[in-house]
Amino acid sequence: MSTTQIESALAQIVGRANVLSRRPRFDLAALPCAAPGDVDEVSALLKLATRDKLRVLPLGLGSKLGWCNAPERVDFLLTTQRLVGAVSHEPADGTIAVRAGETIADLAARVERGGHRLTPDVPAPAHCTIGGVVAAGQSGFDRLRFGPVQHHVLGVEAVLGDGTVTRSGGRLVKNVTGFDLHRLYAGSHGTLCVLTEIALRLFPAPEHEVMFIAHGVDLARALDRARTAFALPARYVSIVLASHESPPAGESWAVFARLFGKRAAVAAEQAALAQCWKPSTLKEGRTAAEFAAKFRDTTSFVGTERASLSVTAEPSRAPALVVELLRALDERSLERRLMFQPFEARLDIGLPSAMDPAQLAEFARLARGIATRHGGALHVRNAPLAALSGLDPFGGDVAGLELMRELRTKLDPGGVFARGRFVGGL
Repeated sequence: MSTTQIESALAQIVGRANVLSRRPRFDLAALPCAAPGDVDEVSALLKLATRDKLRVLPLGLGSKLGWCNAPERVDFLLTTQRLVGAVSHEPADGTIAVRAGETIADLAARVERGGHRLTPDVPAPAHCTIGGVVAAGQSGFDRLRFGPVQHHVLGVEAVLGDGTVTRSGGRLVKNVTGFDLHRLYAGSHGTLCVLTEIALRLFPAPEHEVMFIAHGVDLARALDRARTAFALPARYVSIVLASHESPPAGESWAVFARLFGKRAAVAAEQAALAQCWKPSTLKEGRTAAEFAAKFRDTTSFVGTERASLSVTAEPSRAPALVVELLRALDERSLERRLMFQPFEARLDIGLPSAMDPAQLAEFARLARGIATRHGGALHVRNAPLAALSGLDPFGGDVAGLELMRELRTKLDPGGVFARGRFVGGL
């Protein structure tokens, strides 16, 4: 089918006004994009793709398409951006079910009005959807307290490649049944299904919160402060080490510790941490919340304006991994933009926005080799296609790859969802 024919076929299902133009990656040409208004239209679009052997790429607002490789072939995109609003909200049960196109910002505001707090606390919440966040398996800085996003997905409505509408789990904690397919879909990057509805577990809104900041310490002392804090009887939302220098000039790290919850509990935790962290800066209440949101958005490397590396390892081996990666950055006189979460053993490195693609690819391969030596893994995000030639964003040696291929074949036997984007070319 020609592009004009595809656009006409999409318009017959969703209406001409809801056939848009979007890029499947920030560095690829735009393609027709259908914006269905309900699950029946999603199903009809996928049945069309099955019938005419078209390849589809699902997305929310497209903020994480650069986390994957270029698809081998895409005929049209399918955005859930019109699937918004709550399906059910049970504040007494601490649960909510929403359509997948609801932005994280709107969802967070909705649950706050019901006396709850949303996790994950992801960057740029107005520019990503709950469906996209779950599909990407994206967690926020609050993972230390609440765990990964898939732990809070109670159930989903999903449409398979042949248009079959399926459900997994439930909308309430007490009626979650069956196989946990919703955990399988989390992190699958649109390779298995289109998520159309997400049911989530919520948490009580905090009565009070504080943010401690220790400035101007080297990595060894920053880690020491983090370990001292973590040993206290406190339930941290996050403990993050940040180093932002351009050009590199010695070692200067800041350590951030966030606490929130019941006012009395936070006061006791605050007093204990204040005794350990001297000197430090303290922000409280609304000021702390505003600072945390700004810190989240300005220090997270999720936009397409710069490539980034996301490195994970075992907690005991992560510090040595960070030291070696720092040395590699300094040897090449690359600016330092690092966020290290030591107790999740996660390091994010923002690479220079004007970095030459060949240099970017060379450094990514070097960094992946370092990560592998320390038993870790590396994910390249938002690298231009010129840098991805021969460089798999996810890495080629992935445990369980054959099982993943088999699952993909079972769930999408017609190969409707665009291939080549995910691990091992899935």
